[in-house]
Amino acid sequence: MYRQLLFLLTLSWAPFAAARNTQIQVKINKNAELLGFVYFLGYEGAHARTSSDYPEKRRIRYAYGLDLYRQYQAHEKSPHLAVAIGFAQDIWLDYFINLLVQLDDFPNAKLNEDIDFKYYKRFSAKGDKEEASKNAAAFIEAMNQLYKEVDFDSYLTKNRLKYDNVLAQVRSGLPDSLFVPAMEKFYQGHFDSYNLVPSLTIPAGMGFGVSYISEGKSHAFNVFGSFAAPRFEDDQQLNMGFDDEKHLEELSTHEFAHSFVNPIIDKLPRELITAAEKLFVPVKSSMADQGYTTWKACLYEHFVRAGEVVIAKNLGKKDDAERLMQHYVQDRKFIYLPVILRELEAYNAKQEGSYPDAVRLAMERLVEEARR
Repeated sequence: MYRQLLFLLTLSWAPFAAARNTQIQVKINKNAELLGFVYFLGYEGAHARTSSDYPEKRRIRYAYGLDLYRQYQAHEKSPHLAVAIGFAQDIWLDYFINLLVQLDDFPNAKLNEDIDFKYYKRFSAKGDKEEASKNAAAFIEAMNQLYKEVDFDSYLTKNRLKYDNVLAQVRSGLPDSLFVPAMEKFYQGHFDSYNLVPSLTIPAGMGFGVSYISEGKSHAFNVFGSFAAPRFEDDQQLNMGFDDEKHLEELSTHEFAHSFVNPIIDKLPRELITAAEKLFVPVKSSMADQGYTTWKACLYEHFVRAGEVVIAKNLGKKDDAERLMQHYVQDRKFIYLPVILRELEAYNAKQEGSYPDAVRLAMERLVEEARR
């Protein structure tokens, strides 16, 4: 299922610098908006139009994107759209985001030589750099041309009040000044910038945590769709669905955590991950339903969620920590959280050793579970 696309760059109006937490920037992102637009124009809109059993709940949640599809349906057969969708069939949205946040704005984006190969390697099935570079450049150019074809600047200008509403809602719900220090202390890490990128075209309920390093500076992103169904018919009574302070904090804890956690998991010995892979069998179906189709993706999500629980406790939010724990284990079937948390909470309480060491110890406990 087509599930991905995205990128960062501010609109013509200046990005909002958070009042409650000056460590977090809030930005609307032209390229993210075009990529989400492509999702609805190239996939979701037609699915909603032609499917006899398209869920009404989904139709309500995706109302804004489906409305865009109706407005721009004349471009549904665009050759530029076809090129973009062709690549998107095989590449997950978070991967697109991690590449595209490093590029210039559409319609002037191009693949720069200083971008690490890992950010476009998947554009070649065999991991060939020359082929991947060629394909990534073709995808980016198709997006450049589609931007011009649909006159996306006009769309952004026409809907500026809606985007202003998004920024105001996110700004009013920013986590307090303790949030970033609590994350950095627990993960023993640091980013030079933390960026919230709300999007009207990324499907509601989706969120993506990505990061990159450029010119010695590290940048973490949380790119996300709305939390609730938007009300956008009347510009005088707008509610674009981002007005939920608790959800914003918990989503930010989760998505920013990926930028800390994923590299640590990636550095674990392959044999350690493989030795515990038997544990994926009991949860494989539940994980796949949530979009996590591999054991490694399942591990990322377990460790990120374990971090959410510990950080909530460190911020004095015991009830939230207990609620998250119950929801993740019982409702979402992240059944290995108790095993992982035993090691992470011991590390957190003692303030000794390192977070990577605690992750490795937790993985060793999972291996023990797998061998039983």
